Amino acid sequence: MDAFAGDAGKMTEMRIAVCSADEREIARICSLLDVCAAAIRRRVTTEAFRSEDRFREVFRPGYFYGVAVCYGDVRGFLLARSVREQDSGCRMILLDDTERYAIRGLRIHIDDFLVRPIDNDRLRAALLRLLTD
Repeated sequence: MDAFAGDAGKMTEMRIAVCSADEREIARICSLLDVCAAAIRRRVTTEAFRSEDRFREVFRPGYFYGVAVCYGDVRGFLLARSVREQDSGCRMILLDDTERYAIRGLRIHIDDFLVRPIDNDRLRAALLRLLTD
């Protein structure tokens, strides 16, 4: 049976949050998530959050399969840490402008840490791992 199958063997959706203040970055990540989902034949629903506050209002343990945190600097790390404290099973990618929070990110068990600028191949690979590992 499929790992994401629900009752009666029907595949359930994988809900992914994309958190970024940059509308173009959100569009890029959502587009690549669609490509990855099609490649692995999964139903993926993305929810975009330009505001950390709005994400915190919606977030609850088990609601999101994964989160791409793209706010950068301490904002992104603190949000990722908050997610991890509330949901140990949520998959997570952290995008930042520097490597400053890479080690801290690994300590809270993020799945991938990407430093901008990120080429599409590297980002696609990270998103594919987020959906399949």
